[in-house]
Amino acid sequence: MLTAARVCYALGGGLTGVFLAVRLGAFLVQAREIRLPLAALVTLAPALALAGALLAPWVREHLRRYAFGGRPGAWAAYALCILLCMKFRGLTLDWAIEGGGLTLSPAVSRCALAGGGVLLALFLLHAAWALWECLPGAGAWLRGLRRRDFIAIGLLWCLTALAVYAYARGSRTIYSWDSAIYWRSTYALAETFRSQGVAAALRSVYDSIFASDYNYTIGLLCVPLALLFGPSRTVYLLSIGLFCLFPMLLLMWGYARSLRGRGGWLAAAGILALPSLFYTSVTGYVDIAGAAVALAALLLWMGEKGKRRFSRFLLIGMLAALAVVLRRWYAFYALSFLLCLLADCALFRRSPASALGYLCGFAFPLLFFLQTFVSKRLLADYASMYAAYDLGLGVDLRLMFRYYGIFLLAVALALAVWLILRREDRQRGVFLLLQPLVCFFLFTRVQSHGQQHLLLYAPALACLLLLGFARLGERGRLGYLLVALAVVPTAVSPALPRVQSGIIQDYPLFIPLPNFSYAPPRRADADEIVALVRRLDEFGAEGKRVGLLSSSFVLNTSALRNAEDSLSLKRVSDVDRSYLVDLPAVDQRDGFGGAIYACDILAVADPIQLHLGEENQQVVWAPAHSLLEGENIAGAYRRLEESFSLESDGITVYFFEKQRDPTAEEKGELAALIRQVHPEMEIAG
Repeated sequence: MLTAARVCYALGGGLTGVFLAVRLGAFLVQAREIRLPLAALVTLAPALALAGALLAPWVREHLRRYAFGGRPGAWAAYALCILLCMKFRGLTLDWAIEGGGLTLSPAVSRCALAGGGVLLALFLLHAAWALWECLPGAGAWLRGLRRRDFIAIGLLWCLTALAVYAYARGSRTIYSWDSAIYWRSTYALAETFRSQGVAAALRSVYDSIFASDYNYTIGLLCVPLALLFGPSRTVYLLSIGLFCLFPMLLLMWGYARSLRGRGGWLAAAGILALPSLFYTSVTGYVDIAGAAVALAALLLWMGEKGKRRFSRFLLIGMLAALAVVLRRWYAFYALSFLLCLLADCALFRRSPASALGYLCGFAFPLLFFLQTFVSKRLLADYASMYAAYDLGLGVDLRLMFRYYGIFLLAVALALAVWLILRREDRQRGVFLLLQPLVCFFLFTRVQSHGQQHLLLYAPALACLLLLGFARLGERGRLGYLLVALAVVPTAVSPALPRVQSGIIQDYPLFIPLPNFSYAPPRRADADEIVALVRRLDEFGAEGKRVGLLSSSFVLNTSALRNAEDSLSLKRVSDVDRSYLVDLPAVDQRDGFGGAIYACDILAVADPIQLHLGEENQQVVWAPAHSLLEGENIAGAYRRLEESFSLESDGITVYFFEKQRDPTAEEKGELAALIRQVHPEMEIAG
């Protein structure tokens, strides 16, 4: 019996080695242009075959404990997965090695596909076992729900929907950039579902994972309401509230219930202590769906109770991988989670099975199904790409304090220290303190935070506050009073009337309480922006291509495109807005191409509008300055007599009409102006 097992494991190891060799060879080329001979890599096959034969007893015992080994039908799973890999070889092999510089013979391809099937079966059986282990506990928890719990869930759902609806209906502002990208892509995806069918829509979602940092996976959550009620901003925000924010709040409620049973006050305290969750949702950041997934992973860890089961951490790793697919930058959360697991193993002398299970659950689905996403997206040089977005530690701290408040962060720190001092909570206290700190350190090595990136810290903060508040509640009246003192100022502060700036540098560094506002935004210049884009539509109707040399939070091309829809206004022109040319805006990210010279009209804002400063936006500042001052390329353009004034902002927009193509000398002078700041920049055109 053992001899037969050794043969099977040796064969499986050999086939798996071929698959891994092919994938590794392609991955090294895709990620780092490292080319290794396939013949050398294929030595993995005999090495793994030998390991399978020698370690057969251990492998058989491991599979029996964690992957239905020895159960009827287990071997059928391997055969089925091999057949599926052969059938869908594009998904399992061809697309993954595209651009990897490999040419495979039919025999090697078949061996690699068979090895991929073995690996897939191993993973699926482990994942199925992990879910099977969770069923008794989940079933017992669900059976423990009472009528009051369902009433609480229904009430939470209704309050979420009503709050989001009230905010959306009361808003009168214009959305652009990150707060508009998913809104537009959601309705493009809904239209694909409607016009081309489910298969085409799902294929576009899959393709977007590899092609864009703003892929369509989260947009799937918003599609149902979009198909039913149309493309309004109100419908979009309701989709975020019900399908992204509500799951996060429900998980917080569930964890609070597991800590205090009938203590509805605990869930309310935890939710009210984090008002930025609601605000981030209603400002259009669908990214909160990833935070809900990350919170689910953390709650699985919180409920582990010291058994360090490989299977439990396999599920946690899979959830972390899902969060990364939803939004690339959740990779910082996933990496910090892994590092904290390793620290947990070292500090508390735990088995490394937790870190190994997490790593398998995280890495396998990403590398098996989405290899080029990992090699070309996750491992891209974002430190260079987003160098212009490295605005310094002061901006990171201002954002943290603006949306969480120094007071709440101090409360969280005090609770973490207190939990660490309590023997029964020490392990969780250490983890919940370390994970956000490590994540913050990793993120700031690459770029500065935006509002949406603060969601990286919401899962740990939510768990830390709920656990700490629960322990305070055990102290009786004094504990309840301390919870109230911690929550009330933070929850009430955003309800106070205040003027908000869209520029984080306008805020002081010392922000004791969150200083955003629950009040729906009402932009004073909204009608002026609409009037401007309608004037540009007239140029477009004449067949002219228009470029906007302005990239600030007040005025940018994205704001123009979304102005009417943001205000639920009907368009007065049916001209295709493709006449609006997307000009480069950020030096390190976009470079300087020839798009500006393809425009017939250049709209230039005075004062010049930037959101990252001259040193990072020369591609906007230099041509805008040249046109306004009549230098270099200005000789090829005629300033029209008309101009457009945004009186609320003190901005005048001038229109420059191209009379001829700029000469090589004029282009060279503009390029020289840009190279005064960026000597190494390649300038096309």
